[in-house]
Amino acid sequence: MASDMEKEAIRLDWLTKYEKAAQADTWGQVVEAQEDYQRLASNIASTQGAPHIASRDKDLMQKLGLCLAARIQALKTLNETITSTDMKALEPVFKVLFTTQDLASFPLESHKFSSAHLVKPSVGGGEVIFEGEDTSGWQQQQAVLKNVVGTVVSLRIDRIGLKDAQDYIDPFMTILVADPRTNLLDTHDTPIARERTATHLSFNHEVHLNISLEDMEREQAAIFFEFKHYKPKKKKVSTRCWAFMELSELKRDEEMVLEIYHKPTDLRKKSIKLHSEKTLYRIFMRPSSTPDAASL
Repeated sequence: MASDMEKEAIRLDWLTKYEKAAQADTWGQVVEAQEDYQRLASNIASTQGAPHIASRDKDLMQKLGLCLAARIQALKTLNETITSTDMKALEPVFKVLFTTQDLASFPLESHKFSSAHLVKPSVGGGEVIFEGEDTSGWQQQQAVLKNVVGTVVSLRIDRIGLKDAQDYIDPFMTILVADPRTNLLDTHDTPIARERTATHLSFNHEVHLNISLEDMEREQAAIFFEFKHYKPKKKKVSTRCWAFMELSELKRDEEMVLEIYHKPTDLRKKSIKLHSEKTLYRIFMRPSSTPDAASL
């Protein structure tokens, strides 16, 4: 989990690295500036998928990563679409990251950086990485941000509570987006649960939907969650229980707790029966949202 102390340590580390890179850039030390910007951009990319980062900070990190990538390219090609003076203007952004301080507006116009290709994440070189962080979904996240027109919705699937959590073989979650006619608009599977206790299965996995919030609203869609596991005797994957949420329930950057229902999954939401009355039986998840690349 990303604690306030972890966030503050990363903010200060990035600010120091940024100041070093910007100084080298100002002094005309091209090679040193490229290397320092590259390391910082990689650090930011490595932390993009960390849990419990607010949507505002994810948005700022995305823009900072693009600015760094654009400046690296500018130094290589001597094409000053984004200048060393522009990079100096980013200092207030690094200062407000992971804090409650407001930023009136992003200091650079989007045309200076929006077409850049982000630096890939790295877990080497002494980066500070949040506990439980998953960088494997970075490429999917970037593809979605580039391809989806509108607000990108991300769902971090935290855990599910079940009294027999220890008994399931290869348990995972399937996320479905469906319209009232039961047409599937998007589907995702999480990896197999990372951890389990006597009563909970933990996934700690973030899914980035391939359909924008605006398109889901136009289609009057809902989001469904199926808990699945493997049954060796029947040699098949079976759905144990399911949950759903309406788009009106989406709360940005707030943990949500969903009731779970008896199978089979009913995409029409007509036949719904609680899996159990006990408060243990819940799915815990956290939505976030990011504007698409075109609106950066």
